[in-house]
Amino acid sequence: MHPLKAFILSSSLLTGSVLARGRTLYVSHYDGHIYTLKFDPKNPDPNTSLTLSNTLQACGSMPSWLELDTYTNTLYCVDESGTSQTSGNGSLTALDITAPKKPRVVSETETLAGGVASVIYDAGDDEKFIAIAHYEGSSLSTFPLPLTNDSSALQTFLFTLTGPVTDPSRQDAPHPHEVFLDPTNSFILSPDLGADLIRIFAINPSDGTLTECDAYKTTPGNGPRHGAFSNQGDTLYITNELANTVSTYTVSYNDNNTPCALSLDLQQEIVPSPSGTLPASFVAEIRIPRHSTEVYITVRGDQSFAPNDTIAFLDESSSATGLTPKNLTSSFGAYPRTLVISEDGCLVAVGNQKSSSVAIVERDAETGELGALLGNLEVGSVEAGLSSVIWGSD
Repeated sequence: MHPLKAFILSSSLLTGSVLARGRTLYVSHYDGHIYTLKFDPKNPDPNTSLTLSNTLQACGSMPSWLELDTYTNTLYCVDESGTSQTSGNGSLTALDITAPKKPRVVSETETLAGGVASVIYDAGDDEKFIAIAHYEGSSLSTFPLPLTNDSSALQTFLFTLTGPVTDPSRQDAPHPHEVFLDPTNSFILSPDLGADLIRIFAINPSDGTLTECDAYKTTPGNGPRHGAFSNQGDTLYITNELANTVSTYTVSYNDNNTPCALSLDLQQEIVPSPSGTLPASFVAEIRIPRHSTEVYITVRGDQSFAPNDTIAFLDESSSATGLTPKNLTSSFGAYPRTLVISEDGCLVAVGNQKSSSVAIVERDAETGELGALLGNLEVGSVEAGLSSVIWGSD
């Protein structure tokens, strides 16, 4: 069966790294801590419904991204420490969350510099691996799981610029900003903000090794940051941090039995706002709920809801060529770096970096509209800033 058809027939391919399964939340913070929060949906007061359950110093000096393996109750954290490709002082940490309110570090190993995102993938005989995007390290690395203190990278891909760039101040080197799976779980994609590329890697299903495919060249100056596939699996959306736009690509798979079977075709690039314009700002996260055509994008620094920034709500069902912006709503904080949606689709957790706060926002699962603020909590040092938030598995 063609891999895309297999995806359409099985919703089980959607991983728990995006979708929430409970009311516990974990927060990574640039102050060097992992915070555990508890949201009480029965508490009507947004000032008291979200509370701090635990604080743990872990994951290096700059914890930046959390990835949850719900099957093993393991939370993985990457650390953004390090300033160059030759700096080896980043880290990858595994935490046991069997007791959800008290994560416990079980192993930690050194990585290349600047880890900003990760994704877990399967291969072999029920084997698992994790891929890491290293922003300052200009690289992508993979590790076999489970992680131990002696774990070393299975593979490391080092990237260099091969031509002139549009924005030398931000594109001084390749800067992969995320790694995520395609809908068939056969490929890993990595938007590279520094090189204006969408890097594509084919997963060897027998041993978990990656084959680097030809990268897709984006519009110069886009600065691609994060991505998400439609639930139908035939469309990819990429947020462009430097251009402050979102791009729509059609996805296709050839049938010639070569590893690099995935290809992209640009269809649309728009500003994610009904007016077609945004104040000076930077788009960041993009999320699509399960079984939904709605798309959510965080907009940092626009101050459209001063002192708060913005979440853009778009829909993919009303346009033949891509996305239609529907409205803008408050992020209930400053500089929304991350956003995750609960498994039932009724709650959105927003991680606001500069206000160092987590906001829980009501979502209408039928219309997709975002509503009232249900919970809000300042977490950790405001000066350092919050980096990511993820729903737990309880």
